[in-house]
Amino acid sequence: MHNSLEVVESFRISSQIEVFNEIQRKGVNVSIWKRRPSKNIIKYLDSIINNKNFSFEIDAEDIDRVEHFLPIHNNISNLEFANEIKKLSSIFANITNKKHHTIQITTVNKMQCPLFHVDFLSYRMMCTYKGPGTLWIPNSSVDRSHLGCGRNNHVIQDFRLIRETENFDVILMKGDLHPEDPNNGCIHKSPEVLFNPRIFLKID
Repeated sequence: MHNSLEVVESFRISSQIEVFNEIQRKGVNVSIWKRRPSKNIIKYLDSIINNKNFSFEIDAEDIDRVEHFLPIHNNISNLEFANEIKKLSSIFANITNKKHHTIQITTVNKMQCPLFHVDFLSYRMMCTYKGPGTLWIPNSSVDRSHLGCGRNNHVIQDFRLIRETENFDVILMKGDLHPEDPNNGCIHKSPEVLFNPRIFLKID
């Protein structure tokens, strides 16, 4: 894993948490913090992966009670995953100055959104723990005038440049409603889920 900061066009990628500060720059719409997977979190999620109802939403003001929303199976502790959720909620609040936000943990068995799109909000943070990650593409490879047309091949100019987050990567994206960098939302979409469920966190 490289510790250097990757600076390419509209995105920043680093193994250092300070990469999130880069999202404040005008023109930058993606910051990705690359992390090593946690064996304890993987073990916990493996223990509950067959629980297809393992999805919930919680407001930031209730984050201290998040462990009560997490199931326990075979006496495997949910504490580290609970602390992970609290940590990312705190990071999101500090970087974006959005103290009021919602945290969702979702388990899906199929693609949620097949089209590349932008979000109509200021910021969104995501982290995939199991299954394929979020697909996104740099600004230089898209035609924003075709967003919403219903055809990915009109939006994407070079499909070879589509990128995918890895498990435990934390991606912070701007949306089109960012007050200081409007209409520069990260163009992204959900991955195709073929065999095993996908478990991810989303903060808005």
